[in-house]
Amino acid sequence: MTAPAPPADGAPPAAAGAAPRGTSSAAPAAAATSGTRARPPAFRVRTLRARATVAFAAVTLLLSTVLAVAVWVAVSQYLLGQRERVTLHQASSNAAQVQRSLATQGLSIPQLLSQLPRETGSTSLLVDDGAWSTTSLRIGRDDLPEELRETVVAGTPVRQRIEVNGETMMAVAVPLAELRQAYVEVFPLQELDKTYRVLATVLAVSVLGSVPLALVVGWWVTGPTLRPLDRISAAASAIAGGALDTRIDPRGDPSLIPIATSFNHTADTLEERVRSDARFAADVSHELRSPLTTMLGALDLVEATAAPGDADQAEALGLLRSEVVRFERLVADLLEISRADAGSNDAAVEPVRLSALTREVMSRYRGDGAGGALLTVAPDAEEVLVCADKRRLERVLSNLMENADKYAGGVTAVAVLRAGEVARILVDDAGPGVPEADRTRIFERFARGAGSIRTRTEGSGLGLALVARHVRAMDGRVHVEDNSSGGARFVVELPIEEGP
Repeated sequence: MTAPAPPADGAPPAAAGAAPRGTSSAAPAAAATSGTRARPPAFRVRTLRARATVAFAAVTLLLSTVLAVAVWVAVSQYLLGQRERVTLHQASSNAAQVQRSLATQGLSIPQLLSQLPRETGSTSLLVDDGAWSTTSLRIGRDDLPEELRETVVAGTPVRQRIEVNGETMMAVAVPLAELRQAYVEVFPLQELDKTYRVLATVLAVSVLGSVPLALVVGWWVTGPTLRPLDRISAAASAIAGGALDTRIDPRGDPSLIPIATSFNHTADTLEERVRSDARFAADVSHELRSPLTTMLGALDLVEATAAPGDADQAEALGLLRSEVVRFERLVADLLEISRADAGSNDAAVEPVRLSALTREVMSRYRGDGAGGALLTVAPDAEEVLVCADKRRLERVLSNLMENADKYAGGVTAVAVLRAGEVARILVDDAGPGVPEADRTRIFERFARGAGSIRTRTEGSGLGLALVARHVRAMDGRVHVEDNSSGGARFVVELPIEEGP
């Protein structure tokens, strides 16, 4: 008969994995009083793919931690149970042998204890009417807890883990038939403790090692999963850039079909509305050209019949002509933009030698043929060909130079360069430059740069919008930056056409 073992005071601690850390999206707290420094912003995972990867790693860490704890509890309890069963069986067998030997043999107690079969390192003790005998010099009566000694001498079997010289051991005490006789065997547990430590190390390394593995796997898995969102984002960007015919192909994905259907319907509606508005603007602009032509003819007639010496009349006619010419230019610009918005594509694309075309435009600049002095062509750009519409490219250059004359003190330099597979045209002006915040907005319709001479001069605001539209139609791009003298530099980039 054995009593239940008391709680194991010397058992090694269970393996513990690090708890998964969540991402915080809280904004940094503001300083409550003067002199209190605000805390730095909390770390944030910004992209959807990164958040999904972190969530995957967090779930993996949580599951691996739970699994590691479960394995630890199951294995440690199994090993401990096995150890206790082995020690109990051996101690019971040795106690029965001692009981028989005391009754039949004439051996002394030390001789009897030395003949008992036992594990390496175990120690046997026998108490006979208060006299204790032991097989080891390291473990004696005083190393056993007093409660254990009293309990077994009183006739109750005991199994208990004890500490001897800093080592955890298992003591199994069995009372014998004679009163105040008992057999005690002490088993070392170093091997079990070592097994516990190895198991805890393996489980901890497995849990911690699952985090980088989960991050890699999560990043690899979420890529194809989130690819439809990239297609939706690209389609939305294309529509925002003017490609109104862009649509999303769901490619048979059931989860993407509702989104693609809704997006495509919205794009259809938007394209139809934009095309309708553009056709209306084109029709209105076209109808305005006839009365403008009549007005210019009438103005020519009035100027021809005006009195030569009337200064007031000449000034009034000059103002009238400038306004009519400006109105005519505005109508022409509106007509060109609205036709492009309505889907008209009258571009005659062909290989064009960029340096020759730029020289031709510069020779007509200001009407005096002196514009060529402002032009610089890099040696490697002399024979560069670009695939472009000559009319559109001439309009781009003339608009940029007129823009510089009207709003920025005139053109200071024009350069044709080659940068890898791209040809570049640089147009510098003498103005105050364009602020960073306005460098994209000035290419919108009817937009002008803020805080510069551009806001204080007359103009339709369509010249740069036409430049951007024409350059995009030729698969190029245009942007503005600062030049070396502090003015603005408009940069037109066109892909180079490979040719003879």
